[in-house]
Parts: sequence; C-alpha cells; structure tokens
Amino acid sequence: MNLQSHVSERLWAAIEKSYEAGNYKSAVLDGMDVIREVLREKSGLDGDGQQLVGQALGGEAPRIRLNSLQTESEKNFQRGVENILRGMYQAIRNTRSHERATDGRQDADAILLFINYLMSVLLASSEAFTIESFLARVRDADFVNSERYAELLTAEIPPLRYGDAMIALYENRRALSLSKREYLIAKLLSLLTEPQLTAYLAKVSLDFRSVTEDAAIRTALQLIQPEHWLRLEESARLRVENKLIGSIREGSAQVDRKVTSGALGTWAGSFLRHFNNKVLISATLTTKLRSPDAASRSYVAQYFMHRLPEIDEGDPHRDRSINAIVAAVRTEDEVVREELVDDIVGFPPAWQDRLAEKLKDLTDPEKPAVELHDGSPFLTATESAKNLFDDDIPF
Repeated sequence: MNLQSHVSERLWAAIEKSYEAGNYKSAVLDGMDVIREVLREKSGLDGDGQQLVGQALGGEAPRIRLNSLQTESEKNFQRGVENILRGMYQAIRNTRSHERATDGRQDADAILLFINYLMSVLLASSEAFTIESFLARVRDADFVNSERYAELLTAEIPPLRYGDAMIALYENRRALSLSKREYLIAKLLSLLTEPQLTAYLAKVSLDFRSVTEDAAIRTALQLIQPEHWLRLEESARLRVENKLIGSIREGSAQVDRKVTSGALGTWAGSFLRHFNNKVLISATLTTKLRSPDAASRSYVAQYFMHRLPEIDEGDPHRDRSINAIVAAVRTEDEVVREELVDDIVGFPPAWQDRLAEKLKDLTDPEKPAVELHDGSPFLTATESAKNLFDDDIPF
C-alpha cells in the first residue's frame, strides 16, 4: 500500500522522513505529535497527553465540539473519541516513548491510518471559542462594563488565544465604545504572556509608523497601558509623541472641560512620564499656563495640572512649572486655582512646600482651602465651589 496517498499532506509531511527510512516507531510517534498539534490549535490549550485530551474534548462544555451535542448519540460520539484519544496516548504514544518497542510497516500503516482518521474528525470540529464569537460578545448591546463580567468573558478565552483576542480588539477598536469596555481591556492585557504582549505591541508599533487620524491614535492609546509605552518601536513612538505634543500645544478648553482644540493631546496624560522629551512637554505646558489666553490656561489646568510633577526633570524646570502655576493663580484665574486646590494633595511634598511658600500671602490659616501633607493650610477657601464637570474626555 502507498501510505502517502491515503493520509493527509500535513500528516505525511510530519512522518515522511522516519517512514521512508524504515523507522516506523518514530513515524508513529511523529503522527501522535501531529494529533497533539491539532488538539492545541483547535482548543487553544497548551498541554499534552491525556490531560490535554480531557481538557479539549471532555466536560459539559468542551473546548472542541465534534458535533452539536444535542442528542445522546452525539454526546456518545464526543465521549467515545475522547476515550479513544486517551487510549491512543496510553497504548500507542507512551509505550513507544518509554520502552524499546519496534514497529513493522504493517502495524505502522494501521496506526497511522487511524491517526489520519482522528485528525480528520478533529479538524472538522467546531471550536468552543472563536475570534468571531468573542467579538460578538464584546459588541453585545447589553455588554456589562464591570470587573466581574470581564473576568467571566476572559475565562472563556483559551490562554493560547489571549494574544489573538487582544489584537482583534485592537483591529476593531474604531467600531467599539472603548470607554465602556475598560475592565475587559485591562483584564485581557493583564493575562497576556510575555510573547503575546510582545507580538501585540509590535502590531501597535507597526500602525504608529504611519497612523495619521486622531481617532486611530486615541483608540490605540486606550488599548495599551502607560508602562507599555517604552516597549513600542522607538521611531514609531517618537512619531506619535510628536503628534501628541503638537496637539497639546494647540489645546484650549472652556471652563466646563469642553475642549475646543487639542482633544487628541488630552489622551496623552498618563503616558507623559514615559515620553522621550519631558523637558519639551514641561516647557509646552508652562508656556500655556503663562498664556494671556484663558482657554489655553484652562486646558492645562483641567487636563494636565496633576501630571506636572510626573514630568519633573528637576531644577530649573520644576521652578518654571511652579512659577507658572503661581503666576496664573495671582492673575485670579479661578480654573487654575480650583484645579490646584483639587490636585495639590497628590503632589510630592517638595512641590507642596514650594507652592505653599510662594502663595503664603494668599492663605488664611483660619479658612484654608485645603491642608497639605504636613497639615499646613494652603490658600483661602472661597464661597464659590468648583463646578462639577463631566469626567469624560471629549473627542
């Protein structure tokens, strides 16, 4: 019998060298390796042997479904193939792996033909998880934006498919409301293995080489963590940094946080501390705080005030930032003043101390707007409370 004409190209490619050399035991083992590969591919699992078979084909909700599992006959077929594969590992693979067994051509042909049959059954099966079904769950109008729902949804994804799922989210990001899926994004990113994360960030880097639309950049930023920034390809990263800083430079906002220009730049906030040129960013923000244009000052105060210490490159850059804040407060810019009162308790002690000293004359110890890290008063409380703004960044 010409075995090659009776088995699939994939199986023959795996066994050809051993089989043609007359090493039939090795050919059988090579064939079992192909079974393992198919089980892993179809299930998304990373295992071997009977454990892999059980995880892939067993249970009430198997990762590999050989049929619809609606009738008793269908369920019996599923269980039967599971048991056969368990037996194949126990009786065929393991005995040849651990003992000095030999196979003749006739036995090898019979075993390999049966392996070929089992492969065809597995390859014709449907996966419990597919990228299409995952995206359908994500697009669901009744999607729940909660930590628990994100845990349940990601639990349905085979670990080997985490990277595929993350890339699918990225590629479909323009059609999704990402702000309503923040828990899912964070959970899936946390599950990526190092190789999966590396592959995903390579995809982002490739896009960053040429991306031009603000919406494409904004949505990409929503799908990575700040700590990932320095892992992006440097030339792509610097290119997008330049676009973000340019947007910040043009930024303006009304008192109610409505951005009239520079909307893209507002998404850079949590990434700024990882940018290559923090001196340029600090200078850009400081210049806008000193601008005679109130909308420019409001833009910095409302979106970047709390970020200024994060890009602190030491004196004299720190002094320039602090002096710009003080100057804006002294011009009675209420937006800058109120944002400073809200944010200063999160500033490092050195920043708090310098600002307190420079604005000491505007502080009534009996009626402080806020108390600093050491309990000292800061500025004077005003009767006009700060407006409650919508926290959503406009785009």
